[in-house]
Amino acid sequence: MKNNITLKKLILLFFSVIVPFFLSSMFLLQQNNAAIHNRKIVSLQEKVNLTAQTLTSALEQIYHTAAEMTGQSNLRRVATANYLQTTYEEAKDICQIQEQQTSIKNANPYINNFIIYYQDRKQAYNSSGDGRGSFFEFTEEEYQTLADARKSADFLIYYNQKLSEIILPSSGSNFLIRIDLSAASISSLLENAFTEYKFYYYLDAFDQSYQLTNLTKEQLALFTDTDCADRLTIEGTQYYRFSSSLPYGKALIHFFFSGDQLYADTKLYQYLDLCFSLFVLIICCIFLWGSYTIIQKPIQTLIHAFQNINNRNYNVRIFSKNNSDFTYLYNEFNHMAKQLGTLIEKDYQQQLLLNKAELKQLQAQINPHFLYNSLFLLRRMIQDELYAEAYHMSDTLGLYFQYITRNSQDYMPLNQEYRHAILYCEIQKLRFEGRIRVETDDLPAEYSSILVPKLIIQPILENAFNYGLRNKVDDGLLKVAVSNHDSELIISIEDNGDDLSDAQLEKIQANLQSASTGDPLREMTGILNIQRRLSIYSDGSSHLTAIRSPLGGLCIQLFLPIQQSPGKERETHDKNIVS
Repeated sequence: MKNNITLKKLILLFFSVIVPFFLSSMFLLQQNNAAIHNRKIVSLQEKVNLTAQTLTSALEQIYHTAAEMTGQSNLRRVATANYLQTTYEEAKDICQIQEQQTSIKNANPYINNFIIYYQDRKQAYNSSGDGRGSFFEFTEEEYQTLADARKSADFLIYYNQKLSEIILPSSGSNFLIRIDLSAASISSLLENAFTEYKFYYYLDAFDQSYQLTNLTKEQLALFTDTDCADRLTIEGTQYYRFSSSLPYGKALIHFFFSGDQLYADTKLYQYLDLCFSLFVLIICCIFLWGSYTIIQKPIQTLIHAFQNINNRNYNVRIFSKNNSDFTYLYNEFNHMAKQLGTLIEKDYQQQLLLNKAELKQLQAQINPHFLYNSLFLLRRMIQDELYAEAYHMSDTLGLYFQYITRNSQDYMPLNQEYRHAILYCEIQKLRFEGRIRVETDDLPAEYSSILVPKLIIQPILENAFNYGLRNKVDDGLLKVAVSNHDSELIISIEDNGDDLSDAQLEKIQANLQSASTGDPLREMTGILNIQRRLSIYSDGSSHLTAIRSPLGGLCIQLFLPIQQSPGKERETHDKNIVS
Protein backbone atom coordinates (compact mmCIF):
# COMPACT_ATOMS: atom_id res chain seq x y z
CA MET A 1 0.00 0.00 0.00
CA LYS A 2 3.07 2.28 -0.09
CA ASN A 3 2.25 3.24 -3.70
CA ASN A 4 -1.45 3.83 -3.08
CA ILE A 5 -2.67 5.75 -6.11
CA THR A 6 -5.95 6.78 -4.48
CA LEU A 7 -4.22 8.46 -1.56
CA LYS A 8 -1.91 10.37 -3.89
CA LYS A 9 -4.85 11.59 -5.94
CA LEU A 10 -6.64 12.76 -2.81
CA ILE A 11 -3.56 14.70 -1.67
CA LEU A 12 -3.19 16.23 -5.14
CA LEU A 13 -6.84 17.25 -5.13
CA PHE A 14 -6.46 18.81 -1.70
CA PHE A 15 -3.52 20.97 -2.75
CA SER A 16 -5.09 21.92 -6.07
CA VAL A 17 -8.10 23.32 -4.19
CA ILE A 18 -6.47 24.91 -1.16
CA VAL A 19 -3.32 26.46 -2.66
CA PRO A 20 -5.08 29.00 -4.94
CA PHE A 21 -7.24 30.18 -2.06
CA PHE A 22 -4.27 30.54 0.25
CA LEU A 23 -2.25 32.41 -2.35
CA SER A 24 -5.06 34.84 -3.11
CA SER A 25 -5.74 35.42 0.61
CA MET A 26 -2.09 36.10 1.32
CA PHE A 27 -1.91 38.53 -1.63
CA LEU A 28 -4.96 40.46 -0.42
CA LEU A 29 -3.62 40.47 3.13
CA GLN A 30 -0.30 41.93 2.07
CA GLN A 31 -1.89 44.58 -0.12
CA ASN A 32 -4.34 45.73 2.57
CA ASN A 33 -1.74 45.71 5.30
CA ALA A 34 0.75 47.63 3.16
CA ALA A 35 -1.79 50.33 2.25
CA ILE A 36 -3.04 50.81 5.81
CA HIS A 37 0.45 50.70 7.27
CA ASN A 38 1.77 53.25 4.78
CA ARG A 39 -1.05 55.64 5.60
CA LYS A 40 -0.33 55.24 9.29
CA ILE A 41 3.40 55.80 8.77
CA VAL A 42 2.85 58.94 6.68
CA SER A 43 0.39 60.36 9.23
CA LEU A 44 2.72 59.78 12.17
CA GLN A 45 5.73 61.19 10.34
CA GLU A 46 3.78 64.33 9.42
CA LYS A 47 2.81 64.83 13.06
CA VAL A 48 6.41 64.29 14.17
CA ASN A 49 7.52 66.93 11.65
CA LEU A 50 4.78 69.25 12.91
CA THR A 51 6.01 68.82 16.50
CA ALA A 52 9.57 69.64 15.43
CA GLN A 53 8.27 72.65 13.52
CA THR A 54 6.31 73.83 16.57
CA LEU A 55 9.41 73.65 18.73
CA THR A 56 11.48 75.40 16.05
CA SER A 57 8.93 78.21 15.81
CA ALA A 58 8.98 78.63 19.59
CA LEU A 59 12.78 78.93 19.58
CA GLU A 60 12.73 81.45 16.75
CA GLN A 61 10.00 83.51 18.40
CA ILE A 62 12.07 83.73 21.58
CA TYR A 63 15.08 84.81 19.56
CA HIS A 64 13.22 87.51 17.62
CA THR A 65 11.62 88.89 20.78
CA ALA A 66 15.00 89.16 22.50
CA ALA A 67 16.62 90.57 19.34
CA GLU A 68 14.07 93.38 19.24
CA MET A 69 14.85 94.16 22.86
CA THR A 70 18.56 94.70 22.06
CA GLY A 71 17.65 97.83 20.14
CA GLN A 72 16.10 99.59 23.15
CA SER A 73 17.83 102.77 24.25
CA ASN A 74 17.49 102.12 27.98
CA LEU A 75 19.32 98.80 27.63
CA ARG A 76 22.12 100.46 25.66
CA ARG A 77 22.42 103.25 28.27
CA VAL A 78 22.82 100.74 31.11
CA ALA A 79 25.36 98.75 29.06
CA THR A 80 27.56 101.83 28.52
CA ALA A 81 29.62 102.40 31.67
CA ASN A 82 30.61 106.02 30.83
CA TYR A 83 27.13 107.12 29.92
CA LEU A 84 26.20 110.21 31.90
CA GLN A 85 23.32 109.25 34.17
CA THR A 86 22.31 109.96 37.69
CA THR A 87 22.03 107.07 40.09
CA TYR A 88 18.28 107.45 40.07
CA GLU A 89 18.07 107.35 36.25
CA GLU A 90 20.31 104.29 36.10
CA ALA A 91 18.25 102.42 38.73
CA LYS A 92 15.07 103.38 36.90
CA ASP A 93 16.39 101.95 33.59
CA ILE A 94 17.51 98.72 35.28
CA CYS A 95 14.11 98.25 36.92
CA GLN A 96 12.31 98.83 33.62
CA ILE A 97 14.58 96.34 31.84
CA GLN A 98 14.04 93.69 34.57
CA GLU A 99 10.29 94.17 34.37
CA GLN A 100 10.49 93.65 30.61
CA GLN A 101 12.64 90.56 31.10
CA THR A 102 10.10 89.16 33.54
CA SER A 103 7.19 89.92 31.20
CA ILE A 104 8.85 88.14 28.29
CA LYS A 105 9.68 85.15 30.49
CA ASN A 106 6.15 84.89 31.90
CA ALA A 107 4.60 85.25 28.44
CA ASN A 108 6.57 82.36 26.95
CA PRO A 109 6.41 78.95 28.74
CA TYR A 110 9.59 77.78 26.99
CA ILE A 111 11.74 80.38 28.82
CA ASN A 112 13.22 79.29 32.13
CA ASN A 113 15.36 82.39 32.74
CA PHE A 114 16.09 85.66 30.91
CA ILE A 115 19.58 87.07 31.69
CA ILE A 116 21.34 90.18 30.35
CA TYR A 117 25.14 90.32 30.68
CA TYR A 118 26.67 93.85 30.89
CA GLN A 119 30.33 93.47 29.91
CA ASP A 120 31.57 96.79 31.28
CA ARG A 121 29.76 96.39 34.59
CA LYS A 122 30.69 92.69 34.97
CA GLN A 123 27.15 92.19 36.18
CA ALA A 124 24.30 90.06 34.80
CA TYR A 125 20.66 90.86 35.62
CA ASN A 126 18.05 88.08 35.90
CA SER A 127 14.35 88.13 35.33
CA SER A 128 12.30 88.25 38.52
CA GLY A 129 11.22 85.03 40.21
CA ASP A 130 14.13 82.85 39.12
CA GLY A 131 15.36 82.28 42.68
CA ARG A 132 18.89 83.62 41.99
CA GLY A 133 18.44 87.29 43.02
CA SER A 134 18.22 90.32 40.78
CA PHE A 135 21.83 90.18 39.51
CA PHE A 136 25.12 88.31 39.80
CA GLU A 137 28.70 89.02 38.84
CA PHE A 138 30.62 87.19 36.13
CA THR A 139 34.14 87.05 34.75
CA GLU A 140 35.43 88.27 31.44
CA GLU A 141 36.20 84.64 30.49
CA GLU A 142 32.58 83.65 31.08
CA TYR A 143 31.37 86.51 28.91
CA GLN A 144 33.78 85.68 26.09
CA THR A 145 32.76 82.01 26.28
CA LEU A 146 29.13 82.94 25.69
CA ALA A 147 29.99 85.46 22.94
CA ASP A 148 32.29 83.02 21.13
CA ALA A 149 29.70 80.27 21.36
CA ARG A 150 27.20 82.52 19.61
CA LYS A 151 29.68 83.51 16.91
CA SER A 152 30.68 79.91 16.11
CA ALA A 153 27.16 78.51 15.84
CA ASP A 154 23.54 79.50 15.54
CA PHE A 155 21.82 81.27 18.41
CA LEU A 156 21.14 77.93 20.22
CA ILE A 157 23.99 76.72 22.47
CA TYR A 158 24.58 74.12 25.19
CA TYR A 159 25.66 75.84 28.41
CA ASN A 160 25.70 74.66 32.04
CA GLN A 161 23.82 71.46 31.06
CA LYS A 162 21.00 73.55 29.60
CA LEU A 163 19.81 74.64 26.20
CA SER A 164 20.22 78.41 25.92
CA GLU A 165 19.81 81.08 23.29
CA ILE A 166 22.48 83.79 22.93
CA ILE A 167 21.46 87.11 21.36
CA LEU A 168 24.13 89.70 20.48
CA PRO A 169 23.19 93.29 19.62
CA SER A 170 23.74 94.25 16.00
CA SER A 171 25.32 97.61 16.97
CA GLY A 172 28.20 96.01 18.85
CA SER A 173 27.17 97.26 22.27
CA ASN A 174 28.88 95.65 25.25
CA PHE A 175 26.10 93.35 26.38
CA LEU A 176 24.48 90.08 25.40
CA ILE A 177 21.30 88.23 26.29
CA ARG A 178 21.21 84.62 27.46
CA ILE A 179 17.84 82.88 27.58
CA ASP A 180 17.75 79.47 29.30
CA LEU A 181 15.08 77.23 27.82
CA SER A 182 12.65 75.32 30.03
CA ALA A 183 13.29 71.56 29.80
CA ALA A 184 9.94 70.90 31.51
CA SER A 185 8.02 72.86 28.84
CA ILE A 186 9.84 71.15 26.00
CA SER A 187 9.18 67.75 27.63
CA SER A 188 5.50 68.71 28.01
CA LEU A 189 5.34 69.56 24.30
CA LEU A 190 6.82 66.15 23.38
CA GLU A 191 4.69 64.22 25.88
CA ASN A 192 1.45 65.74 24.57
CA ALA A 193 2.31 65.46 20.90
CA PHE A 194 0.36 62.19 20.53
CA THR A 195 -2.55 61.85 22.91
CA GLU A 196 -3.95 58.73 21.28
CA TYR A 197 -0.74 56.68 21.58
CA LYS A 198 1.50 55.36 24.27
CA PHE A 199 4.99 56.25 23.10
CA TYR A 200 8.54 57.14 24.05
CA TYR A 201 10.34 60.29 22.97
CA TYR A 202 13.99 61.33 22.85
CA LEU A 203 15.37 64.81 22.08
CA ASP A 204 19.07 64.83 21.26
CA ALA A 205 21.00 68.07 20.76
CA PHE A 206 24.67 68.84 20.28
CA ASP A 207 25.69 65.22 19.63
CA GLN A 208 23.97 63.75 22.71
CA SER A 209 25.33 66.47 25.02
CA TYR A 210 21.76 67.51 25.81
CA GLN A 211 19.01 64.89 26.12
CA LEU A 212 15.33 64.92 27.02
CA THR A 213 13.52 61.59 27.13
CA ASN A 214 11.04 59.43 29.00
CA LEU A 215 13.18 56.36 28.35
CA THR A 216 15.04 54.79 31.25
CA LYS A 217 18.83 54.81 31.24
CA GLU A 218 18.92 51.15 30.22
CA GLN A 219 16.45 51.70 27.39
CA LEU A 220 18.27 54.81 26.21
CA ALA A 221 21.59 52.96 26.23
CA LEU A 222 20.02 50.21 24.14
CA PHE A 223 18.93 52.83 21.58
CA THR A 224 22.20 54.74 21.41
CA ASP A 225 24.27 51.53 21.30
CA THR A 226 22.46 50.37 18.15
CA ASP A 227 23.55 53.47 16.20
CA CYS A 228 20.07 55.01 15.98
CA ALA A 229 18.34 51.84 14.90
CA ASP A 230 14.89 52.11 13.33
CA ARG A 231 13.57 49.54 15.80
CA LEU A 232 13.92 49.27 19.54
CA THR A 233 12.81 46.40 21.78
CA ILE A 234 11.55 47.49 25.20
CA GLU A 235 10.27 44.90 27.71
CA GLY A 236 9.69 42.41 24.94
CA THR A 237 7.73 44.86 22.75
CA GLN A 238 9.15 46.15 19.49
CA TYR A 239 8.99 49.91 18.96
CA TYR A 240 9.46 51.74 15.63
CA ARG A 241 11.31 55.07 15.40
CA PHE A 242 10.05 58.27 13.73
CA SER A 243 12.48 61.18 13.63
CA SER A 244 12.63 64.81 12.62
CA SER A 245 15.47 67.33 12.81
CA LEU A 246 15.62 70.89 14.07
CA PRO A 247 17.67 73.53 12.18
CA TYR A 248 19.46 74.57 15.35
CA GLY A 249 21.90 72.81 17.67
CA LYS A 250 22.12 69.65 15.55
CA ALA A 251 18.92 68.67 17.33
CA LEU A 252 16.91 65.55 16.51
CA ILE A 253 13.54 64.48 17.87
CA HIS A 254 12.79 60.74 17.99
CA PHE A 255 9.42 59.17 18.76
CA PHE A 256 9.01 55.44 19.38
CA PHE A 257 5.64 53.73 18.77
CA SER A 258 4.91 50.08 19.51
CA GLY A 259 4.23 47.71 16.65
CA ASP A 260 0.91 46.77 18.25
CA GLN A 261 -0.26 50.37 17.90
CA LEU A 262 1.06 50.81 14.38
CA TYR A 263 -0.56 47.64 13.12
CA ALA A 264 -3.76 47.84 15.18
CA ASP A 265 -5.86 48.84 12.16
CA THR A 266 -4.53 45.99 10.07
CA LYS A 267 -5.51 43.27 12.54
CA LEU A 268 -9.15 43.38 11.45
CA TYR A 269 -8.16 42.66 7.86
CA GLN A 270 -5.85 39.92 9.03
CA TYR A 271 -8.66 38.38 11.06
CA LEU A 272 -11.10 38.47 8.10
CA ASP A 273 -8.55 36.94 5.75
CA LEU A 274 -7.73 34.28 8.32
CA CYS A 275 -11.41 33.41 8.77
CA PHE A 276 -11.84 33.13 5.02
CA SER A 277 -8.79 30.90 4.70
CA LEU A 278 -9.95 28.72 7.59
CA PHE A 279 -13.40 28.39 6.02
CA VAL A 280 -11.89 27.21 2.73
CA LEU A 281 -9.57 24.88 4.61
CA ILE A 282 -12.46 23.35 6.57
CA ILE A 283 -14.43 22.70 3.36
CA CYS A 284 -11.43 20.96 1.81
CA CYS A 285 -10.79 18.95 4.97
CA ILE A 286 -14.40 17.75 5.03
CA PHE A 287 -14.04 16.56 1.46
CA LEU A 288 -10.74 14.80 2.18
CA TRP A 289 -12.05 13.29 5.42
CA GLY A 290 -15.01 11.79 3.59
CA SER A 291 -12.72 10.24 0.98
CA TYR A 292 -10.34 9.04 3.67
CA THR A 293 -13.12 7.42 5.72
CA ILE A 294 -14.57 5.50 2.80
CA ILE A 295 -11.34 4.16 1.28
CA GLN A 296 -8.12 4.83 3.12
CA LYS A 297 -9.16 4.32 6.74
CA PRO A 298 -10.23 0.65 6.36
CA ILE A 299 -6.92 -0.11 4.67
CA GLN A 300 -4.95 1.61 7.42
CA THR A 301 -6.98 -0.30 10.01
CA LEU A 302 -5.81 -3.57 8.52
CA ILE A 303 -2.20 -2.34 8.34
CA HIS A 304 -2.32 -1.25 11.98
CA ALA A 305 -3.76 -4.60 13.02
CA PHE A 306 -0.95 -6.47 11.25
CA GLN A 307 1.60 -4.19 12.96
CA ASN A 308 0.13 -5.22 16.33
CA ILE A 309 0.54 -8.86 15.36
CA ASN A 310 4.15 -8.10 14.42
CA ASN A 311 4.62 -6.47 17.88
CA ARG A 312 3.35 -9.68 19.57
CA ASN A 313 -0.06 -8.34 20.48
CA TYR A 314 -2.19 -11.31 19.43
CA ASN A 315 -5.35 -10.12 21.19
CA VAL A 316 -6.01 -7.39 18.64
CA ARG A 317 -9.43 -7.57 16.96
CA ILE A 318 -11.13 -5.46 14.31
CA PHE A 319 -14.82 -4.64 14.61
CA SER A 320 -16.85 -2.86 11.96
CA LYS A 321 -19.82 -0.63 12.81
CA ASN A 322 -21.38 -1.09 9.41
CA ASN A 323 -21.48 -3.70 6.69
CA SER A 324 -18.78 -2.50 4.33
CA ASP A 325 -16.74 -4.23 1.64
CA PHE A 326 -14.02 -4.76 4.26
CA THR A 327 -16.16 -6.71 6.75
CA TYR A 328 -15.17 -10.09 5.30
CA LEU A 329 -11.45 -9.19 5.56
CA TYR A 330 -11.91 -8.10 9.16
CA ASN A 331 -13.59 -11.39 10.15
CA GLU A 332 -10.86 -13.47 8.53
CA PHE A 333 -8.17 -11.43 10.26
CA ASN A 334 -9.82 -11.87 13.66
CA HIS A 335 -9.96 -15.65 13.17
CA MET A 336 -6.30 -15.77 12.16
CA ALA A 337 -5.18 -13.61 15.12
CA LYS A 338 -7.05 -15.79 17.61
CA GLN A 339 -5.42 -19.00 16.39
CA LEU A 340 -1.97 -17.42 16.19
CA GLY A 341 -2.27 -15.96 19.70
CA THR A 342 -3.16 -19.33 21.21
CA LEU A 343 -0.09 -21.00 19.72
CA ILE A 344 2.30 -18.17 20.68
CA GLU A 345 0.99 -17.92 24.26
CA LYS A 346 1.78 -21.58 24.94
CA ASP A 347 5.36 -21.16 23.74
CA TYR A 348 5.79 -17.85 25.62
CA GLN A 349 4.65 -19.29 28.97
CA GLN A 350 7.17 -22.10 28.67
CA GLN A 351 10.00 -19.67 27.92
CA LEU A 352 8.97 -17.34 30.78
CA LEU A 353 9.13 -20.15 33.33
CA LEU A 354 12.56 -21.14 32.05
CA ASN A 355 13.89 -17.56 32.34
CA LYS A 356 12.58 -17.09 35.90
CA ALA A 357 14.22 -20.34 36.99
CA GLU A 358 17.51 -19.22 35.41
CA LEU A 359 17.30 -15.79 37.08
CA LYS A 360 16.88 -17.36 40.53
CA GLN A 361 19.85 -19.63 39.86
CA LEU A 362 22.11 -16.72 38.80
CA GLN A 363 21.09 -14.52 41.73
CA ALA A 364 21.97 -17.26 44.19
CA GLN A 365 25.59 -17.28 42.98
CA ILE A 366 26.57 -14.01 44.70
CA ASN A 367 29.90 -14.64 46.54
CA PRO A 368 29.28 -15.26 50.29
CA HIS A 369 32.95 -14.86 51.30
CA PHE A 370 32.42 -11.17 51.87
CA LEU A 371 30.43 -12.06 54.99
CA TYR A 372 33.35 -13.97 56.49
CA ASN A 373 35.88 -11.23 55.76
CA SER A 374 33.61 -8.56 57.22
CA LEU A 375 33.06 -10.49 60.45
CA PHE A 376 36.81 -11.08 60.85
CA LEU A 377 37.41 -7.35 60.32
CA LEU A 378 34.78 -6.50 62.96
CA ARG A 379 36.38 -8.95 65.37
CA ARG A 380 39.82 -7.37 64.84
CA MET A 381 38.40 -3.87 65.50
CA ILE A 382 36.95 -5.05 68.80
CA GLN A 383 40.24 -6.71 69.78
CA ASP A 384 42.09 -3.46 69.01
CA GLU A 385 39.51 -1.58 71.11
CA LEU A 386 38.44 0.51 68.11
CA TYR A 387 34.92 0.69 69.48
CA ALA A 388 33.72 3.71 67.46
CA GLU A 389 34.94 2.11 64.25
CA ALA A 390 33.44 -1.21 65.28
CA TYR A 391 30.11 0.52 66.01
CA HIS A 392 30.11 2.18 62.57
CA MET A 393 31.18 -1.11 60.98
CA SER A 394 28.39 -3.09 62.63
CA ASP A 395 25.74 -0.54 61.57
CA THR A 396 27.01 -0.49 57.99
CA LEU A 397 27.26 -4.28 57.89
CA GLY A 398 23.73 -4.60 59.27
CA LEU A 399 22.29 -2.34 56.57
CA TYR A 400 24.31 -4.20 53.96
CA PHE A 401 23.00 -7.66 54.87
CA GLN A 402 19.50 -6.34 55.50
CA TYR A 403 19.42 -5.39 51.82
CA ILE A 404 20.81 -8.64 50.34
CA THR A 405 18.54 -10.86 52.46
CA ARG A 406 15.34 -9.54 50.85
CA ASN A 407 15.00 -12.67 48.77
CA SER A 408 11.39 -12.01 47.82
CA GLN A 409 12.30 -8.99 45.69
CA ASP A 410 13.97 -9.62 42.35
CA TYR A 411 14.03 -5.94 41.35
CA MET A 412 14.82 -2.83 43.36
CA PRO A 413 14.73 0.96 42.77
CA LEU A 414 18.12 2.19 41.55
CA ASN A 415 18.58 4.52 44.54
CA GLN A 416 18.40 1.57 46.96
CA GLU A 417 20.72 -0.55 44.82
CA TYR A 418 23.17 2.35 44.53
CA ARG A 419 23.03 2.99 48.29
CA HIS A 420 23.79 -0.67 48.93
CA ALA A 421 26.86 -0.40 46.68
CA ILE A 422 28.05 2.64 48.63
CA LEU A 423 27.64 0.69 51.88
CA TYR A 424 29.84 -2.02 50.41
CA CYS A 425 32.45 0.61 49.56
CA GLU A 426 32.30 1.94 53.13
CA ILE A 427 33.04 -1.54 54.51
CA GLN A 428 35.91 -2.10 52.07
CA LYS A 429 37.38 1.33 52.89
CA LEU A 430 37.63 0.20 56.53
CA ARG A 431 39.17 -3.07 55.44
CA PHE A 432 41.75 -1.50 53.10
CA GLU A 433 42.27 1.74 55.04
CA GLY A 434 45.54 3.38 54.01
CA ARG A 435 45.78 1.29 50.84
CA ILE A 436 42.76 2.12 48.74
CA ARG A 437 40.85 5.40 48.33
CA VAL A 438 37.24 5.41 47.09
CA GLU A 439 35.55 8.29 45.22
CA THR A 440 31.82 8.09 44.47
CA ASP A 441 29.31 10.37 42.70
CA ASP A 442 25.86 11.08 44.08
CA LEU A 443 22.97 9.52 42.18
CA PRO A 444 20.75 12.27 40.66
CA ALA A 445 17.26 12.21 42.15
CA GLU A 446 15.54 11.92 38.75
CA TYR A 447 17.00 8.41 38.31
CA SER A 448 16.07 7.10 41.76
CA SER A 449 12.93 5.21 40.71
CA ILE A 450 14.43 3.20 37.83
CA LEU A 451 13.89 -0.50 38.58
CA VAL A 452 16.94 -2.75 38.16
CA PRO A 453 17.78 -6.36 39.02
CA LYS A 454 18.98 -6.74 42.59
CA LEU A 455 22.76 -6.82 43.27
CA ILE A 456 24.13 -5.60 39.93
CA ILE A 457 26.58 -2.92 41.19
CA GLN A 458 28.16 -4.48 44.31
CA PRO A 459 29.68 -7.50 42.47
CA ILE A 460 31.42 -5.11 40.06
CA LEU A 461 32.94 -3.26 43.02
CA GLU A 462 33.92 -6.58 44.58
CA ASN A 463 35.66 -7.56 41.34
CA ALA A 464 37.64 -4.28 41.39
CA PHE A 465 38.77 -4.77 45.02
CA ASN A 466 39.65 -8.47 44.63
CA TYR A 467 41.38 -8.35 41.25
CA GLY A 468 42.07 -4.83 39.99
CA LEU A 469 43.50 -3.47 43.29
CA ARG A 470 44.69 -6.61 45.05
CA ASN A 471 48.39 -5.79 44.49
CA LYS A 472 48.07 -2.10 45.48
CA VAL A 473 50.01 -1.58 48.69
CA ASP A 474 49.20 2.13 48.66
CA ASP A 475 47.72 4.82 46.37
CA GLY A 476 44.92 2.53 45.23
CA LEU A 477 41.96 4.37 43.76
CA LEU A 478 38.42 3.22 42.96
CA LYS A 479 36.00 5.66 41.29
CA VAL A 480 32.24 5.32 40.85
CA ALA A 481 30.86 7.90 38.39
CA VAL A 482 27.29 8.58 37.20
CA SER A 483 26.53 10.24 33.83
CA ASN A 484 23.96 10.13 31.04
CA HIS A 485 24.25 10.02 27.26
CA ASP A 486 21.67 9.49 24.48
CA SER A 487 18.79 8.55 26.84
CA GLU A 488 20.99 6.12 28.78
CA LEU A 489 22.22 6.28 32.37
CA ILE A 490 25.88 5.20 32.66
CA ILE A 491 27.41 4.03 35.95
CA SER A 492 31.19 3.68 35.54
CA ILE A 493 33.34 1.74 38.02
CA GLU A 494 37.07 2.07 37.39
CA ASP A 495 40.35 1.49 39.22
CA ASN A 496 44.02 2.31 38.81
CA GLY A 497 45.25 -1.25 38.95
CA ASP A 498 48.54 -2.12 37.20
CA ASP A 499 47.94 -5.76 36.26
CA LEU A 500 45.45 -5.44 33.36
CA SER A 501 47.02 -6.47 30.06
CA ASP A 502 45.51 -5.95 26.62
CA ALA A 503 44.94 -9.68 26.26
CA GLN A 504 43.07 -9.82 29.57
CA LEU A 505 40.91 -6.84 28.55
CA GLU A 506 40.01 -8.49 25.23
CA LYS A 507 39.11 -11.71 27.07
CA ILE A 508 36.84 -9.82 29.50
CA GLN A 509 35.12 -8.07 26.59
CA ALA A 510 34.58 -11.37 24.76
CA ASN A 511 33.20 -13.05 27.91
CA LEU A 512 30.73 -10.19 28.46
CA GLN A 513 29.52 -10.46 24.88
CA SER A 514 29.13 -14.22 25.24
CA ALA A 515 27.29 -13.90 28.58
CA SER A 516 24.61 -11.62 27.11
CA THR A 517 23.53 -14.30 24.60
CA GLY A 518 25.06 -17.45 26.08
CA ASP A 519 23.70 -20.81 27.16
CA PRO A 520 21.25 -20.33 30.05
CA LEU A 521 22.52 -23.52 31.68
CA ARG A 522 26.13 -22.33 31.75
CA GLU A 523 27.38 -21.39 35.22
CA MET A 524 28.33 -17.70 35.48
CA THR A 525 29.72 -15.67 38.38
CA GLY A 526 30.88 -12.10 39.01
CA ILE A 527 30.34 -9.53 36.28
CA LEU A 528 29.30 -12.30 33.83
CA ASN A 529 26.46 -13.13 36.22
CA ILE A 530 25.36 -9.48 36.08
CA GLN A 531 25.59 -9.34 32.29
CA ARG A 532 23.38 -12.42 31.97
CA ARG A 533 20.82 -11.07 34.47
CA LEU A 534 20.63 -7.74 32.65
CA SER A 535 20.11 -9.55 29.37
CA ILE A 536 17.22 -11.57 30.81
CA TYR A 537 15.76 -8.47 32.47
CA SER A 538 15.78 -6.02 29.57
CA ASP A 539 16.19 -8.03 26.35
CA GLY A 540 19.62 -6.45 25.80
CA SER A 541 18.80 -2.75 26.36
CA SER A 542 20.71 -2.89 29.69
CA HIS A 543 24.25 -4.24 29.52
CA LEU A 544 27.86 -4.04 30.71
CA THR A 545 30.93 -2.99 28.72
CA ALA A 546 34.60 -3.19 29.63
CA ILE A 547 37.22 -0.63 28.59
CA ARG A 548 40.59 0.50 29.88
CA SER A 549 40.23 3.22 32.48
CA PRO A 550 42.09 6.55 32.08
CA LEU A 551 43.46 5.65 35.55
CA GLY A 552 45.24 2.67 34.01
CA GLY A 553 43.09 -0.17 35.29
CA LEU A 554 39.76 -1.68 34.28
CA CYS A 555 36.59 0.36 33.76
CA ILE A 556 33.24 -1.45 33.79
CA GLN A 557 30.34 0.63 32.47
CA LEU A 558 26.74 -0.23 33.35
CA PHE A 559 24.25 1.08 30.77
CA LEU A 560 20.61 1.51 31.83
CA PRO A 561 17.87 3.04 29.66
CA ILE A 562 16.61 6.18 31.42
CA GLN A 563 13.00 5.35 30.44
CA GLN A 564 13.31 1.98 32.13
CA SER A 565 10.18 -0.13 32.40
CA PRO A 566 9.84 -2.38 35.46
CA GLY A 567 11.03 -5.94 35.07
CA LYS A 568 7.90 -7.98 35.14
CA GLU A 569 6.07 -10.48 33.09
CA ARG A 570 4.93 -9.26 29.73
CA GLU A 571 1.34 -8.03 29.77
CA THR A 572 -1.03 -8.43 26.89
CA HIS A 573 -3.69 -5.86 26.25
CA ASP A 574 -6.93 -6.27 24.39
CA LYS A 575 -7.13 -3.65 21.69
CA ASN A 576 -10.22 -3.12 19.60
CA ILE A 577 -9.77 -1.22 16.36
CA VAL A 578 -13.09 0.20 15.23
CA SER A 579 -13.46 1.12 11.59
